[in-house]
Amino acid sequence: MTNRTTVGAMALVVGLGADAAETHGTHEHGHAVLKLAQEGTEVVVHFESPLDSIVGFEHEPENDEQRTALEEAMRLVQVPENILRMPTVCTSTGKPEVKIPHVGDDHDHNAADEHSDTDHEDHEAAGEGGDDHDAGEDAEVHADLEATFNFRCESGVEWLEATVFETFDGLEEVELQAVGPDAAVVETLTPASPRAALTGF
Repeated sequence: MTNRTTVGAMALVVGLGADAAETHGTHEHGHAVLKLAQEGTEVVVHFESPLDSIVGFEHEPENDEQRTALEEAMRLVQVPENILRMPTVCTSTGKPEVKIPHVGDDHDHNAADEHSDTDHEDHEAAGEGGDDHDAGEDAEVHADLEATFNFRCESGVEWLEATVFETFDGLEEVELQAVGPDAAVVETLTPASPRAALTGF
């Protein structure tokens, strides 16, 4: 899939997910999001989850056990089947793009943290939320794992199953937001009901 196609497809999904984001917020432990977009035979799926739901923490690793947990999460997420399953007409193409805070060269999260700290300082300078309780809440660390998978599907994507529940037991639900040429689906998947029918794809 070309970068232009990928960007166009994901732009469709971002618009679809606006209502769901208002309902669940952008960072809710136990809640992840799967965004799927199909253009012709090309399908792109973006997965996003709070890091806490994957490894049990979101701060910088403090010991070897936590560093190992992050490395294991990176290894698992590199395999699309650990996150989702689709019909056999769909085959994975290319290497997944995975971003996990505190692993490798992921600078986006650090930049976000710096921006948050700067915002907090600006609020204090303006006299907004200057008490210690608010400062503690603002300093709370939030970090998300993100992964993007590309597929080629020779025919329509009739269904999608969230296998991520089997891989990471810290997830309670996954919000599926899917856009195809002639259809759109928004559905909440759970460990008890992990599959969604994609009618019209």
